[in-house]
Formats: sequence, structure tokens, C-alpha cells
Amino acid sequence: MSIQVLNKQLDESQHCPLCQASMYYIDAEQFEKEFNFYQCSHCSHQVFTDDHHNCHCEHCQNTRKKMIKATRLQEQRFKERKADIVIKDLNQLSFLQQLFLLSILDDTVQEDKSYREFIDWNNIKYNYFSPNFQFQNSLLQQLVKDGVLLENDPNAQTEPTLNSGQYFLQLRIDGYAEPSLYSVCQQLRLRFFENLSRGVPFKTADQVKDALYLMLYQEIVQFMQHYCRTWGIQIAGNRGLQAYCYNLMEHLAVGQIYYLIQNALEYLYQQKALQIRNENFINTNILKKTLMQYRQRSVDEKWETPTLPRPHNLPLSKMSSILFYRFMNYDEHIFIQPVWRSWRKIAPRLNFYSDKRCMHCGSHDLKVDYDAAEYVSMSCLKCKHQDHYFIR
Repeated sequence: MSIQVLNKQLDESQHCPLCQASMYYIDAEQFEKEFNFYQCSHCSHQVFTDDHHNCHCEHCQNTRKKMIKATRLQEQRFKERKADIVIKDLNQLSFLQQLFLLSILDDTVQEDKSYREFIDWNNIKYNYFSPNFQFQNSLLQQLVKDGVLLENDPNAQTEPTLNSGQYFLQLRIDGYAEPSLYSVCQQLRLRFFENLSRGVPFKTADQVKDALYLMLYQEIVQFMQHYCRTWGIQIAGNRGLQAYCYNLMEHLAVGQIYYLIQNALEYLYQQKALQIRNENFINTNILKKTLMQYRQRSVDEKWETPTLPRPHNLPLSKMSSILFYRFMNYDEHIFIQPVWRSWRKIAPRLNFYSDKRCMHCGSHDLKVDYDAAEYVSMSCLKCKHQDHYFIR
């Protein structure tokens, strides 16, 4: 039903917001209900005092048509982008990415706790999932870049809300799309907590070795930042320091590297060589140079490098705890002996599980029937052949 005008009077004190012409003050009626509005004397633009009526002048109709066209185009582009996204299987994620996901989900996604089907990153990002925030942020952004984490419900029909901090998982498990967070978390728990007997989260043992070195290096960066924080000084890792720490880990335990860093930082602080801000990695590069000189002198003069215990007030990250203590079944010796010695104990089992295949048909689809320290009994899911495999 159209609007029925009862009275129309020019009000020169009111001006049209579009053309600035004087406006009519109109008494009208619709559905036997009286109301008032203004109408421009030149372009017929209408201004209502409530939200129940819309202006139908030429300008407002064209504006609405443009908005509808832009919205439809936006939705179409979003649907096309969604169609182009290839949803990854959980097995396609790297060992490090699976470890990071498990560290986020393990404490929150449990049967006896209520949780939502998305990761509320703004509420949990300051938890100790990884040794330091820069490393943690890089892992998160890589999962976003790979399309594993979406800042919008994957079933939504609109563009994502940027910087919402709410991430939805987009993965497949065993060929099934849209698994629940609990399903993903439970699958990861089986892979990391069941001594490899319920699933293997890596393709080769070298993936685990690379993750081990990287996590220990990030622990070293965390120690540096923890030590400098008491002085109000910024410091971080970079590629140069990472390469040098990897070299040190071939000969020294992480605890010995802690000792070198502690002495180097104390010396630099006393000499006032450190800057408040670590612009262009100035503090990082000074520390690296000092460590190189300190290490070379200790080798030349055959010093014995003591082992500094890991500070009790330095929190162990969830990723490190899962990797060192649950997945590798190791203990504090991971910090007090060289990595090669720890790896020599861990590697045989990892190599076996990455290369295992049926002795009869060559299939990799094997079910673990019995798992001991030195040997494993398995049955093939393809040909049903059963055999015993010695790990060492």
C-alpha cells in the first residue's frame, strides 16, 4: 500500500542532504497509521524519522542497485575462491604443523569440557604453546596461508571478518571432510602419545630430526629473551644465529649453550654494548659475534664448558613438552647432552616406522599387534600376513 499524503508544507529551515534545496514537511498515513517525513522540493529525496521506510528517489534507488550488484559480485568471487581451495588431508601437514595443532587443541578439546568448533586465538595466544611468540606467530600464519586455518566458517557464504581471531579448521581425515575439532585432536593424540603404534605423524625420520633441532633452537631463543627481559632489552633470533646454534648443538648440549649465552650477555650488558631495541637485529648480531669469539677461545685454550640447568622459572612450552617427553619418551637429558647422542637413541625406532612395510606383499598398511622395546609384531591389512620386526 502506498503512502497517503494528508498535508504538505514547505519548511525552508530544512535542506536536502543531497542537493541542499528546501524540503517539504509532510503529514502522511499508511496502514491507518499517521507519521511524518521530509521530502525535497527539487529531487524528491525523502528523509524519514524511523527505520521502517526507505526513500525511493532516483538517487537512492541507483545507490541500492549498486550495493546489491557489488554484494552479488563479492559473493560470487568468494564462492569461486572457495571452489579453488584444495582441502588438505591431515597426513599432508608437516610433522611440525601437526605438533603445533596438537599443542593448541590438547588442553581445550576434551570430552569432559565444553568447547566451540573454532580456535579462539585472541583468548589463547599468550599461552605457552611454543617457546617464543615470534615462532608461534610464524607457525600460525603458515597454517592460514596453506588454507588449514580459516578466519571464517568454511560453510559461510560471505567474506571472512578480518582480524576476528576465530579460526576454523579445514582438513580431511581418512578422506572425510569437515571433521570436528575433537576428531582432529584425537587423531593427533594417537599419533603423538601412543609410541607410534596408532599412527605415524611423519614421512621420514629426518622430519622429526629437523623439528628436534628447531625446537631446541627456539628454546635457546626463549632463554635469551628471558635473560634480557630483566634488563628491559629486546633480542630475537635470526638466520645467522640459528645456523651458528645448529653448529654448536653438534658438539655441545643445550645446557652448555645456555652457559655460553649467559656469560656473553652478562659481559655485553656490563660493557653497555646492548641496545634497548633490537633494530636490524643489532643485539642478536653482537651476541652471535661474542659467542663465536668465546667459543673459539674455549676451544683453543681447551676450556671445559659447564652445563647450566634450565631455569626453573622458564616455562616449558606445550610443543616442547609433547615432542621431548611424550613423543620421544625422553627426559631432561635432552638439555644436558649433545643432540647427536639423544638422536642416536631415538632414530632407530623412527627410521623403522617411516620405512615399515609388509614382508609378504610390500604394503605400508600394517596394524601393530604387539609393541616391545626391541621388536614389533604387525599384521598386514591387505594380505593379512603377520610377522615380527626387529627395530634395532
